[in-house]
Parts: sequence; structure tokens; C-alpha cells
Amino acid sequence: MIELIVTIATIAIVAKFLPSFILLSKFAYPNAKFSAIPYPYIKERELSRLLELKNLEEFKNNVVSRDFIIEGEDANEVQKSIDKALAKIITMAKSDSPRKVRKFYDVYLEKLDVDSIKKAVRNIIEEKELEEYVAFSEEGKKLLQDLKGVEKEEAEKILQQYGYEINFEMPIEEIEKEIDRKMMEKLFEVKLPNSCKKARDKFVKILIDVMNIKTILRGKYYGLKNIERSLIYNGWEISEWQMKELLKIDSIAEIISMLEGTSYMPFLRQAIVDFEKEGVVALERALDKYIIKAAREIANENPLGLGPGIRFIVEKEYEARNLKAIAKAIAEGMQKEAWKVLVVE
Repeated sequence: MIELIVTIATIAIVAKFLPSFILLSKFAYPNAKFSAIPYPYIKERELSRLLELKNLEEFKNNVVSRDFIIEGEDANEVQKSIDKALAKIITMAKSDSPRKVRKFYDVYLEKLDVDSIKKAVRNIIEEKELEEYVAFSEEGKKLLQDLKGVEKEEAEKILQQYGYEINFEMPIEEIEKEIDRKMMEKLFEVKLPNSCKKARDKFVKILIDVMNIKTILRGKYYGLKNIERSLIYNGWEISEWQMKELLKIDSIAEIISMLEGTSYMPFLRQAIVDFEKEGVVALERALDKYIIKAAREIANENPLGLGPGIRFIVEKEYEARNLKAIAKAIAEGMQKEAWKVLVVE
């Protein structure tokens, strides 16, 4: 009888934990691969080397990477090739990862389409012809294609069909907030194994915090009104009431001091000197550096799950941003100015 009870208990334990062990084993290969792939283009030394180049041909020849294949005859074409490479990188990460987390990478590609969607909406409101926008995801490609050549009323309906609670009577700040909110919501709603949800939730909530801090700092710096229309709630460290307190203050220095005790404060404090010379872009750059650090912390906290994948795609996204900025700077002969927007670990 005792042997039977022990056998049943053993079977129950195995049945409960075996799926988790199997899932963890499926992360072993991709996570090892992500850790082995270098990320040179967020390192100051490598970026300095590229900024010494004289023209785009030299730039293309000097970006030595199996991830970023640089093509094109002008800055615009080069930037598009970098975006195309980034999409391939994230798609590769998706393909290598367990099936149960692949949807996360799909939605992350959609997140990269946000800027193009916002530009398209602005052009529709201003009754301008839509450009050829970059789209990273299949969903984004389809939406941007559906918006081409339609009237305002039809564009509203299309956006609503894609889940955006938008009408063009809303201020543009609220429209853009809704686009951001919907994308954060989609990241939150991706169905993931329980072992991966904590890493995902922390990451998305940090993105919301950083987005809100940037919005407040930029709004105060330029004296904008109705900043609250652009804020999204449910972040990682900054509560709704704290954001409302920040909105009451006009001084950038005081806003930063009120973030004392948060993870963002040390990065903003280090950027104060640069802020005095460069303006709010220095603070935004500091917050981008924090996102890289946060992604690495998430990878360390969740090394056998989604954490290393999050770190990998964040590093590659910032590499792509840096390469695009350098390509533009070289084409325009403004290499010194490029440091204002480059994100260095």
C-alpha cells in the first residue's frame, strides 16, 4: 500500500514538473546562441571608429557583422537595409525560440512599426500623401497598406478594426498615446508560459515608465501643454499619482530629483552635465542606456527562459538605431553631432 502511494505521488510530481523541464531544455540552444552573438555597435570604441569614416561606401565596407548587411547608394537606402536586417535578426530569434514564446517576437516586430503608423496617421490628418513607410511586421505591413489612398473616415474605421480606439477629432497627442497604449497592451496579452511572464511583464512596464518620463521631460523642456494626454499608466516603478506630481513641476532638475529612489535616477543624474549642453536629448539618451541595462538584468534574473531573448533583441535594436544615425551623419557630414543620439552601453 505504501509503495503504491509513493508511486502515485512520484507520478504526480513528474506530471506537474516535467512540462517545465522540457520547456527549459528548449531554451538552452537559443539562449546560448544569443549569448554568443556580439553586439559591437553599442560600444563607444566601435562607434568612434565608424564616425571617422568619410563616406557611405567606407561605412558599408567597415560594418563587419553577420547580423547587419549594409546596402544602398544613399543614406535612406542604407537605413532601410539596416531596418531590413533588424527584422531578419528578430525573426531569427523567434525561429530559434520555443514555439510557446514565438508570438512575443511577432508583437515586438509590431512595436517597431509604431513610428511608421504614427507618421501615416499624421499625414492622413494633414491630408498628405502617405510615404513608403518601413514596416517590420506582417501586421504592420498590412495596416499601412490598408491606409494607403483612403479618406479620413475610412482610415478611422481601418484603425479601429486593428484595435486602435481612435477618431480624428481627438488631439494628436491622444491618438499617439492610444497607438502606444495598444502596443504595450498587445505585449502584455501575448500568451506565454508562466515561467516567462515575470520577465515579460517587468520589461514592458519598464518601457512604459521610460516612455512616460521621456514624455514629461520633453514636454516640460519645450513648454508643451496637456502632457498628461500622452501618458500611459501601469508602469514598473512610477505610479499614477507620482506622474501627476511630476506634471505639477516645470523645472527639469526638480523633476529628476523627484525620481530619487527609482532605478532611472542614477542615469538621469549622470546626464545632467550633458543636458546643460545638449538639451533634453541627453536625458532621453540616458534613459535608452537604462533600457539596455534593464534588459540585461532581466536576462540574469531569467537565464533559462525568455530573459536572454529580451536582452538580445534590445541590444540589436539599439545597434540598428546607432548604425542608422551614423549613416545619416556621414552622408550629411555631421559626425560630431551624431554623438547626441547614439546610445552607448
